[in-house]
This record gives sequence, structure tokens and C-alpha cells, in this order.
Amino acid sequence: MKFMLKDGLIHIVENHGLPNNTIEGSVEAPGLDGFSLSYSINGREYKDLKGKLSVPKADVKKTSLHLKFKAQKDDEVLYFESDTIPLTHAVILGGKLEDKYPKALKQVIKEMEELKIELKSRMLDLVGTFEEITKKGSLF
Repeated sequence: MKFMLKDGLIHIVENHGLPNNTIEGSVEAPGLDGFSLSYSINGREYKDLKGKLSVPKADVKKTSLHLKFKAQKDDEVLYFESDTIPLTHAVILGGKLEDKYPKALKQVIKEMEELKIELKSRMLDLVGTFEEITKKGSLF
């Protein structure tokens, strides 16, 4: 993954999948030469950024991820913050689900459509039964 710090925000600019249920990424900070970077994950204490940003497995298992960066140079301090990123599945962050698992997703959609047709048929039968009961006053 690649994160970019720009205009007070943290942008996810690349995502190549997350092997072994981990989130790791490089951080680009254009215009911040000479600044030391530190980061906070889900409101925890800031840690110095050394190489890549690595999200602990405990945070990957949560339902969302919130990142903050602090860039510091002498007395100047700049903050960057991400939106709360939903983690609906630990191996998918950013990008479209359709791009990651097209065959499996197409099968799930097909099965959902078949289920929808089956449910509609059963509901029509049920409505017909209730109409018959209403007309006769009894099913028998």
C-alpha cells in the first residue's frame, strides 16, 4: 500500500492486496523534506515512522481503522488525519471488491438473484393463500 500526506489528509493512493491479513505501506510526504514523521493508529500514542507503516494484527481485526500522522521540524508541527476507514474484510482495503474477487462475487450475485426469484414466488403463493382465506372465510 501507499499512503500520501497532503493538505492535512492521509490518502490511500495504492493498494496491491494484503497478504497474511496485514496492512503495511510506504508513506509519501511531498513538501515535508526535513520533517520527522510519527503516526498514531486508532487513537493510540504516536510512534516514530521508520520505513513502512505497519498496522498491528489486533487493529486489522477491528471494524475500522483511523490513522493520524504528525510531521515535526523544529517548532513547526503539522497534523494529517484519515477518515475512519471501514474494515469489512481484513484483506480488502481500498479498491473495489469486484476487482479483487470477480469470479466469487459473480457467483454470490447469481445466487442472490436466484434466491430473490424463489422468495418472490413463495410470497405470491402466500398472498394467494391469504386472498383465498379472505374470500372463503376459511382455508378448508
